[in-house]
Amino acid sequence: MGRLSFLGLLVVIVFSLVAVALASESGVFSDLWGEYQYSSTPNGPGWRSAPEDPQTVYVSIIVPNVRLKEAIKSALENVTRSHGLRLVYVNKPITDYDLKGRIVIVYLPMDFRSEGLLSTECGVSGVLYYSYPGDARTFAELMLSRNVSKETEKTIKKLALELSSSSVRRLKREHVSNQTVGVAYWWNLKAKVGKLKSGNPYEMIANEIASQLDQFLKSS
Repeated sequence: MGRLSFLGLLVVIVFSLVAVALASESGVFSDLWGEYQYSSTPNGPGWRSAPEDPQTVYVSIIVPNVRLKEAIKSALENVTRSHGLRLVYVNKPITDYDLKGRIVIVYLPMDFRSEGLLSTECGVSGVLYYSYPGDARTFAELMLSRNVSKETEKTIKKLALELSSSSVRRLKREHVSNQTVGVAYWWNLKAKVGKLKSGNPYEMIANEIASQLDQFLKSS
């Protein structure tokens, strides 16, 4: 009986240690991540420069979750300011700002939140679109032409590829010389915070997205 009691106590201790370890975990993970980047600056007769104001960044955030949207706003503002740029949030149709300033669009149509006994987990799926010349029209036209009833890993990846390739085609066709375009995509970008850790999973996701924008800005 004493041996069984000792084994039982040992099991309790082991499970307690595991629980504490899980409750102390914190991090950002993704089931799928990728990016497409293109940059070219052809010049000569007939080519024109865009955008009109390269120091202004017009930002559209298409995110149903209000708390996540606010976290993304704050994170993007910090990044754009660190590059000496002026950020303008867009409420009107994004096409109103076509080629007027740099364009950033965060499209995260899917999100989830899970409250567990040991941790809180939040996640999103979608794309980040960055266009130095401010090609807003390509995004708007592509979204209107899509026939997708439910986003999947495949449709998100396809959207990212089509955004990049369609924008480059438009800029070449219209002889826009500044052709820097970047698109990142995530499927189940998740932030997990243990109950014993301090942290906001929405802010962690927002910072991950802002970090990607930072990389695009550095390369443009």
